[in-house]
Amino acid sequence: MRPARRLLGLLVVLSLLAADTPQDPGATLTVTRKTTKLRAAKRSFAPAVAELSEGDKLAFDRREGAWLAARFQQVTGWLHESDASPNRDVRLSGEGVRETYTASETSAARKGFNPQVEKAYRTGNPNLERAFQWVDKLQARLVPEAELRSFLVEGGLLQEVR
Repeated sequence: MRPARRLLGLLVVLSLLAADTPQDPGATLTVTRKTTKLRAAKRSFAPAVAELSEGDKLAFDRREGAWLAARFQQVTGWLHESDASPNRDVRLSGEGVRETYTASETSAARKGFNPQVEKAYRTGNPNLERAFQWVDKLQARLVPEAELRSFLVEGGLLQEVR
């Protein structure tokens, strides 16, 4: 009886995951990152064929692993599944709202960490103001993709795909 329950539980989880994946070519995807790129191939640093912004609509073609083939205007390319949502009611904020979050973001949200909590914490810990300023400065820094790619390749963290 126990293996049957496990199997049933696994099927429920898989069906919930599949429900968030577009199945029909032509289904609409909405970009949920502040900015991202539609790429020529299924690789993070493949050449970009289009620049995308939060709220842009794409036509879904097919899925291969974590990559979605999609069309934006007259251009077809690949987009990572974490950068778009098939949900019609996805909430956009201009702040790069996503459908998935890291474990640390989820943990912070459970603790109620938000801009108001941060403000109160900053007020109560003035000795950390310099650290907050450095974090804000680091978060605002934009690194050109070519520079980031070069760093990863030179450090052996990314293998060149030709």
